[in-house]
Amino acid sequence: MKIGHALFKGNSVDVEKIREAGDAVLRLHNAGHRLIVIVGGGEPSRAYIKAARSLGADLATCDEVGIMVTRLNALLFSIALGDASSRRIIRSFEELEEQLAAAGNRIIVGGGFTPAQSTDAVAALAAERMKADLLIKTTDVDGVYDSDPEKNPDAKLLREVDVRRLREILSRGESTPGEYRLLDQVSLSILERSRIPVVIVNGSDPENIIRAASGEKVGTRISYSSR
Repeated sequence: MKIGHALFKGNSVDVEKIREAGDAVLRLHNAGHRLIVIVGGGEPSRAYIKAARSLGADLATCDEVGIMVTRLNALLFSIALGDASSRRIIRSFEELEEQLAAAGNRIIVGGGFTPAQSTDAVAALAAERMKADLLIKTTDVDGVYDSDPEKNPDAKLLREVDVRRLREILSRGESTPGEYRLLDQVSLSILERSRIPVVIVNGSDPENIIRAASGEKVGTRISYSSR
């Protein structure tokens, strides 16, 4: 699972939103699902990256700044999960392997891994490694649109989109630190090779997490053409 922008918006920490999302994840955990939760940087990450750029940092350093913010957000989310979480925030693929072997049924929580790699890519890799039957990504919009809904009021929400078309839609977006938007090209490549079912939902309503896991029609489902 990837927890995205919806939880980390503005200049203050919205404890209630974090708690509500944590409760939704705990409900899945208590229902017997094995979970890995990767947490993004959201608006705080972009604010720190902007500050770093203003102070003269290069893009690689900006990536490192963003990664630190994702790990702090991940720690907050881990705290919200209580004893159900392993509490040790994974920072690399090697640490993911260690926790998969040692964490038992506890929820594994992580943030960013390496520069030039989004937390979406981390979530896709984690899903691939554990042979997940579903990757849920939460964001601050209702799913994938055929154009940017912030710029086009007539943008159409796509309930299902083939990964090839999604690649075309997202190729128009930014790929600089903190601006990966819905998914980046690396994430799409991982998902395409693994063909992991993905649902993108609006995380502003944590119930969407439960709906997606239950197979309800919510958000946007990514599909894969026959090989």
